This record gives sequence, structure tokens and C-alpha cells, in this order.
Amino acid sequence: MPVPTVPRPPSGWRLLVLASLGALLLPACNKSSRLPVHPVRGQILVEGKPAAQAIVTFHPVGSETPRPSAQTDAEGYFSLTTYENGDGAPEGKYAVTVTWFRSSGEKPAGDEEAPRNLLPPRYANPAKSKLEAVVSAGDNNLPPFKVRAH
Repeated sequence: MPVPTVPRPPSGWRLLVLASLGALLLPACNKSSRLPVHPVRGQILVEGKPAAQAIVTFHPVGSETPRPSAQTDAEGYFSLTTYENGDGAPEGKYAVTVTWFRSSGEKPAGDEEAPRNLLPPRYANPAKSKLEAVVSAGDNNLPPFKVRAH
């Protein structure tokens, strides 16, 4: 007695599924769907000293716009990125978060140091950080964000 075979979807079916997924993702990549952005520069100071390689994220208040972010340089300065490196941020009000990961000095298995955030957890939470910024049309040179280590 012959073994019944399970019908296979046509080979073009996979192509159709992939094309449909691509069509759904394409608008996210389309430059015309991007919000206009404006250059935003600032500095992160921890206890008055530059925070090198800290991560800064701007969380839009009351909107669903993108979350611009940046990593600080050796002097704690940053230039926000939304779509392309250093392009800036859309206009609006933002809650700002900062994380600053460094080696903890502890060495787990594998001899790699476990990084830890040197800043209090509130600075990683947009609802608790108390850091705010407003981005306006044109260049935005923000005053330094002064963060406490305790």
C-alpha cells in the first residue's frame, strides 16, 4: 500500500511570504516617513566630571516619535542620533536617561569582568530620572546634564 504524501506548498509561496514581510518593513526604512531632525549636542557630568562612554537616550514625552540616543566621548560630550549617525532629534520634549557601565572588578567564570551601571537606577528610568530636554528647530546646544553618583 503506498504511503500518502502531504501536499507541499508551491515553491512560490515562500517567496510571496518573504515579499509581503519586506513590504511591511519597507516603510520603516523609507526616508520620506522620517520626522525632520535637528542637531542636538550636550554633555554628561557625574559629580562635575565628564562621563566617558555613557549612554544617553531621549524618550519623547507624550508621543510615539523615535528615541534618539548617543554615546559620550572621553569628555562626556554627545551628539544625538535618530536615523543616521549624529543627525539629531525631532522637535519636542524629552525625558532623558543615562547609563554608565564600567567593569565591576568581579570576575565570573570565563575571566571577563562583569560590567555594572555606576549610576543610580533612577537615571535609567525615564519616569524617574528627572532629566529633561526640549529640542527645537535648528541647532540645539544643551547645557550639561549634571548627574549624581549616589
